[in-house]
Amino acid sequence: MTQTFHNSALMTDGKLLPQDTVQAIQTLIKVTQSLIDYAERENKMLARNDMMSFAILQDEKSILAERYVRLSREFRDRIEDFRGIDKSHLDKLESLQKVLADSSRTNNALIGRIKNKSEQKTQSTLLSAQELGQMKPVKFDNLAQGSAHQGQ
Repeated sequence: MTQTFHNSALMTDGKLLPQDTVQAIQTLIKVTQSLIDYAERENKMLARNDMMSFAILQDEKSILAERYVRLSREFRDRIEDFRGIDKSHLDKLESLQKVLADSSRTNNALIGRIKNKSEQKTQSTLLSAQELGQMKPVKFDNLAQGSAHQGQ
């Protein structure tokens, strides 16, 4: 997935966006679409409660998200350059950014629910352990003596 954007877009001056405004918008559109694709994959993993795959995906996504942030900063720094561009390009980028925001909100809500369930299960387990400990106390001095005898 990370191969979908152009490595050639990296300029020698450290800039990621091409000078050509149409190519620059297309670069932003591709990276935004890639982030949407990641969000959709995350959503499926969260729905399946596949936390291992979700965690692995986060490494890849964080690299792409960092790139997206840098591209967005460059876009804002060059905003005047984009005033004359065909409006359809800007509309497409804006539309994709709304989809990305919605997907992110949905996934964050799912993560919040999973976190709450996990905290509830942890609390329930702790309470059960306390109740069990009160009903059947463990005598540690007997355990220590038993292990001391075993060592002789």
